[in-house]
Amino acid sequence: MDATQGTTAQFATVSALRAAQASHSAQLQQVEAAHDQLMAAHAELVRIERELARLAQRQSSAVAPILPPTPAPETASTTLILNPAAKVFLDGLHTPAAIVATLAAVGLPVQLATTTLEINAYQLAQRAVADGATLIIAAGGDGTIEEVAAALVDTGVALGILPLGTMNNIARALGIPLDLTDAATVLAMGAIRHIDVGHVLTPDQSIEGYFLETAGIGLSAIAAPMGEAVEKGRWADVFSKLGELLTGAATEVTVRCDDAEVIQAQTHTLTISNAPLFGNNMLIAPDAKIDDGLLDLALYADMELVDLTAYFFAISGGGRTTEPRIIRQRARRVQITTTTPLAVNADLDVLDEQQQWEIVIKARALAVVVGNGLGLTLPVTAAPAPPPPTGAQPTTT
Repeated sequence: MDATQGTTAQFATVSALRAAQASHSAQLQQVEAAHDQLMAAHAELVRIERELARLAQRQSSAVAPILPPTPAPETASTTLILNPAAKVFLDGLHTPAAIVATLAAVGLPVQLATTTLEINAYQLAQRAVADGATLIIAAGGDGTIEEVAAALVDTGVALGILPLGTMNNIARALGIPLDLTDAATVLAMGAIRHIDVGHVLTPDQSIEGYFLETAGIGLSAIAAPMGEAVEKGRWADVFSKLGELLTGAATEVTVRCDDAEVIQAQTHTLTISNAPLFGNNMLIAPDAKIDDGLLDLALYADMELVDLTAYFFAISGGGRTTEPRIIRQRARRVQITTTTPLAVNADLDVLDEQQQWEIVIKARALAVVVGNGLGLTLPVTAAPAPPPPTGAQPTTT
C-alpha cells in the first residue's frame, strides 16, 4: 500500500469514527429524553397513587365495617371467591359475612362465590370471568390465590388478594397487608400492576401448568406438597412421601437458558422462580421480581441431601445465606433435559414425570391490585405498610 492509499484509508477510518460518534450522540440524546419522560411519568403515577391512597383511607373511615353489608347488585363487577372450610373460618378468626362487610365498607360491593367439593376456585373464577366480572378477589392462602390467578391469565380481568393463609408468600411479594382492613384499603385503591406468570410445559405441550412463585424439578416436586401437608397437619401424606424424599438420587441434568451455553450438572433438584418467596417463607430467589419479564434459575449442583436440607433450612423464614455451589441465571425460557424422568411442581401442583421440560415466562400476563411489595420493580409506595418477608405483620398505631 502506497502513501496515498494509506492516507485515504486513514481518512475513511476517521470519517467512519466521526459518523459513529455522531450517531452515538444522537441516540444518547434520545435515550436521555426518554428517561426524563419516564421519570416524569413515574412521578405522576406516584402522585396519582398517593391520591388513591388518600381517597381509599377516607372511604374506609367513612363507614364502620361492623355495619351490615349492603347486598351487591346482581350486576356487581367484583366477585369474591373464598373457601368456607378454610382454617381461618374454622378457627373463628374471620367469617365470610365479616369479609363481605369489610369490602362493602371501602366501597367494594361484591358477589360472593364459595368453593364446594364439586367446584373449586379455578372454576369459580372462570365462571366469574364469563359473567363479566372486572375484579375477582381471592380470599385465602397461596393455593387459593394461585387457582384464581390461573383462570385470569391473559383475560385482562384483575386479581385482588385478601391474604388469609399461613405463609402468604404472594401477598408478601405484592405488598398486600395481612390485616384484613388494610388489605381491603389496598383493594379500594385499585392500583394495578401487570405481573409475570411462569408457564411449565413439555416440548409437545401435552402437559402444562402455571405458577406465580416457583417451579421445581426433582426433589422440589416431592418437598413442595410435603410442606403444604405439614402446614395443614396431613401427616399421612407427609409420611407417605418421606421415604421417597430421603432415598432420592442425584440426576444428570442439561439446562439451557435462552440462547446461553448449555449447563450440565449432577443435582437432586433445581428451581425456577418468578417471585422471591416459596414454601415456608423461603427466600428462594432473593432478587427475583414478579414483573421484570425474567425467571430466576437456581441449579443446586453437586449438593447432597444433607447440604440441601441445611441450605433450605437456612433460607426458611426469610433467611439469607451464601452457597457457592448454586448456579444462578436469569432467563425468559429455561429448557431442561434429565437422564431419568422427573416430576415438576408448578407452585404446589405436581405434574407427571418427564425427561424434557420447558419453563417460560409470560410477561405481564396477569393484572393484579398490588401494594408496596418487595417483589415489584414498581411498588405502590403510597399503599398501607406491606407485610414483612416472614411472620406476623407488626401492628401500627
